[in-house]
Amino acid sequence: MDHDEYIRRVRSYIKTPTKDMELQLEEFCSICTYVPGQYDRDESFLQLNQHLEDFERGRKEAHRLFYMALPPSVFTIVSQHLKKCCYPTRGIARVIVGPPPPGLLAQTVLTS
Repeated sequence: MDHDEYIRRVRSYIKTPTKDMELQLEEFCSICTYVPGQYDRDESFLQLNQHLEDFERGRKEAHRLFYMALPPSVFTIVSQHLKKCCYPTRGIARVIVGPPPPGLLAQTVLTS
């Protein structure tokens, strides 16, 4: 998947019944970014961290919020990589666990 496909998918899930909502969606999509990677590779998460640091450059604090709507089978490994490679050095990080993709059993093991 590339950035354009990511934006196409984002747009497909959000209804915009009014022109104002369509403009808001355009604005939202203009600040969205996509960083491809593998769930189980440090290199992918280091690339994500570099992308975040570039975005945060010049800011005093760097608070990060990660929303994870992932299959239960990869939740633990992704959480571990986020902590290891993407935890901010001058701010806090929070993880929101969203529902897994449709059709998968929502059975998640949370570990610290």
